[in-house]
Amino acid sequence: MDNIVLIGIYVVVVIVIVAGLYFWHQKKTKSLRGELNLFKREKEYSSEAMMVLSENYNVLFANQTAKSLFSLDNSYKKIMNSVDIELKVDTSNPVSFFDVLREESRRNKESFHLKNVLLVNMGKMKQVNIYVDKSTWNLDKTITCVIDMNPVSTNELKVIENDNSIDFFTGLPNQFSALSEINSLVISTQKSSESFTLFLFGIDHFNEFQTTLGLSFSNQIIKSVSAYLEKYDEEMAVYRMDCDKFLLVVDQTKDDDEMREIAKEIIVNMKRDEKEGVHLTASIGAVSYPTHGENATKLINHVYVALDEAQKSSESNIAFFTNEFQDIHRDEVKMNDEIQVGLKNHEFFLHYQPMFDLKTEDMIGAEALIRWEHPKLGLIPADKFLTVAKKTGLIVDIGEYAFREAIKQRKLWNDEGLRKFKISLNLSLKELYTDKFVQKLEALFEDNDVDPRDFNLDISEKSAMSNIKKTAVDFRAFKELGLSISLDQFGAGASSLKHLQMLPVSTVKIDRSLIFGLYSNLDHQITVKSMIALIHGLGFKVVAEGVETSNESSLLYDYGCDYAQGYLFSKPLPAMELEALLR
Repeated sequence: MDNIVLIGIYVVVVIVIVAGLYFWHQKKTKSLRGELNLFKREKEYSSEAMMVLSENYNVLFANQTAKSLFSLDNSYKKIMNSVDIELKVDTSNPVSFFDVLREESRRNKESFHLKNVLLVNMGKMKQVNIYVDKSTWNLDKTITCVIDMNPVSTNELKVIENDNSIDFFTGLPNQFSALSEINSLVISTQKSSESFTLFLFGIDHFNEFQTTLGLSFSNQIIKSVSAYLEKYDEEMAVYRMDCDKFLLVVDQTKDDDEMREIAKEIIVNMKRDEKEGVHLTASIGAVSYPTHGENATKLINHVYVALDEAQKSSESNIAFFTNEFQDIHRDEVKMNDEIQVGLKNHEFFLHYQPMFDLKTEDMIGAEALIRWEHPKLGLIPADKFLTVAKKTGLIVDIGEYAFREAIKQRKLWNDEGLRKFKISLNLSLKELYTDKFVQKLEALFEDNDVDPRDFNLDISEKSAMSNIKKTAVDFRAFKELGLSISLDQFGAGASSLKHLQMLPVSTVKIDRSLIFGLYSNLDHQITVKSMIALIHGLGFKVVAEGVETSNESSLLYDYGCDYAQGYLFSKPLPAMELEALLR
């Protein structure tokens, strides 16, 4: 009898283990399939050949260009009797494409780039660049391979190989050439007592183009802009500096007004020259020698500061360098460094601003707001350090810090048996496009044993509408994880009903600019009342932000607004003070 019981227990254990492995495998497969589907949608029609490969170099996905090149069917299997693609690296004989990848992957543990290799197809050779990424889609050790089929021409390549002063991507002189030639110009200009001007040309919102349109399209934009600026090479020297920025040198200049007119002409003519199917604008920062610097390095540093100030103000803007710009830039660099130190030293913390149901007056949630207690300067206003963080990319680090702290706090409140409510966290566009963001969040929830359904993501209307199709995909992934979503700052942008209906949001938060002075502003009253009816008609709940007076609250109640937050109800509170409302 005892043996039968033991055998029975053994069988049950085996069944449980097998079932566990099966469900684990299903989960991993679903996760990988989801990432591949997203990859397909974004990259299917790219001009570069793109593939996702398994650990054993089997093709899991190939876009149209790659399928044609490697003779793959719709299941990504090689068509019978098709020719093998080979690569010729350096002076070696051509070797099977995938054998080269295996060998290079063995040598390079991280992502790598094969420059100017020859792709051999049916005896014909074509110069290509190959980018191998081991991180972006690296679930279960998958590899992404991108083959740039449109490198520079052979003649251009010969020039580049013999001249390190040429930018490989555009064929224009590069920043090293700019430094050398501007210093030479400084010497010759000193002798003649003349002046010259530097323009730094930058594409407005280029980072957003990269994240929403992808690498291939943004590369085409750079090439198109480069070709446009080359039209001016008889009037001024043109250099490719970095990413979307180009330096133009105007010799023997007269005054700022004349230079402003030239810069304006360059910006306006670029709009007329658009060919990429997107609305491109550019701004220009400007410096003059010797007013703004006595050598190339100082002039270039200052023209970058001037461009930054130009793009802060508006699109298609022009700004000449001033010492005030330099002071601001120096302060921002210092603050950026101190933010990094502050994150390491846990100088940042969260306050929670409660949200209330206007009908029942119950607290139904709280928005987590980041705060910074600097060891020397004291409490620093959030808008000041967040502005710098958004420019430098540290907003992603601050966001991760806030998520981690909020989830840990939720765990503490759960352990104390305090009542449940939704914690809302703000999500920036840069965080939204962070690699494997959903997976990282899921791991945080699992590690702390916290339910994602206790959390809400606030995403601004502007960020959500920047790429509505991708946003809809991301939002569905958040919903599948269990998170609810609020569209924040609604009314500050220009959403269409069609776009709003595409997003699986739970609530819409009316921007505080429409609530401020609501009681005395008839136009705002009409707008807010109509917006609440519209949002309800779409099936969403409505939150009013920035409610500060009882008159505003009464009007919102009459309009049927569901929830409200603002100083009328409560200022943002430390976690300890918020607990009093939860007991």
